[in-house]
Amino acid sequence: MSEPLVQIRNLVVEYRNGRRAAVRASDDVSLDIREGETLGLVGESGSGKSTLGDAILGFAPAVSGSIRFRGEEILHATPARRRQLTRSIQVVFQNPYGSLNPMKSIGDTLTEPLLCHRLASRAEALEKAGNWLDLVGLDISALTRYPGDFSGGQRQRVAIARALIMEPDLVICDEAVSALDLSIQAQILGLLTDLKQRLGVTYLFITHDMAVVAYLADRIAVLHRGRIVEEGPAEVVSTRPSVAYTQALVAAAPLPDPVLQRERRGRRQAASAESEPAWREYGGDGASGDGAERRGGLARATGRERAGGAASGVVGEQERE
Repeated sequence: MSEPLVQIRNLVVEYRNGRRAAVRASDDVSLDIREGETLGLVGESGSGKSTLGDAILGFAPAVSGSIRFRGEEILHATPARRRQLTRSIQVVFQNPYGSLNPMKSIGDTLTEPLLCHRLASRAEALEKAGNWLDLVGLDISALTRYPGDFSGGQRQRVAIARALIMEPDLVICDEAVSALDLSIQAQILGLLTDLKQRLGVTYLFITHDMAVVAYLADRIAVLHRGRIVEEGPAEVVSTRPSVAYTQALVAAAPLPDPVLQRERRGRRQAASAESEPAWREYGGDGASGDGAERRGGLARATGRERAGGAASGVVGEQERE
């Protein structure tokens, strides 16, 4: 068997806030991402799934462990090496309203990575940007327009084009469809699937929604309180989970039929008066203990937005909506 594209071994990530005790977001995590696959990383808000993606990107403060990309240790890579790695590792963030610079045209947004890495002339970069707009289902006239002219789904298509325009080996999709309505989610998931078939790109797809990864992923890893509690083929984990926490995630996945969804909600409310949720049996009331999570069951808290410049390899630029 060939070496995995990404090897994560015994990763520990902690966040500190002044004199308070450190919060361990990743606790001795070991995981492989194979080339050409889609690995779904699923868990509730606060489970540590986005931290794992951040660690691969160099955003998270790792205490110990190892992350190897194509055999190279990158956990403590220098800023210069991190800049080079953006050619091979890209990211699509959750919020398309916050991840695109509103002051830059779509053309500038898409050509910037190519020009930054000196992969094309200005004319060549514009031509490639136009081709990528076509691939993600947008008209070439979008090159001269700005993010404010587009809907959330259209902006996320631009973000996907920006991530893929350099043809990276790995794309980290961090809750890439959770801010969109269900019909737009389906379009974006179909687009990601189509681009994977065309380009052979590897995805790390981070989400709280088991139904999404069951549709998109080849394998699924389930995180709870910073630890992987279950891992296996997507079909097995999503239909025959062996851990109570995973079973709760599967049960929390929304149903496309509103009538069935209402019926299931009614059954849950009736059952909740008689017994504790399955995830409490596994050990805990959720990673964050947020009452909204207990009611809505596992929806990821919004507000985590990244600057588009970091994704394109432009170091130090902060882009705000």
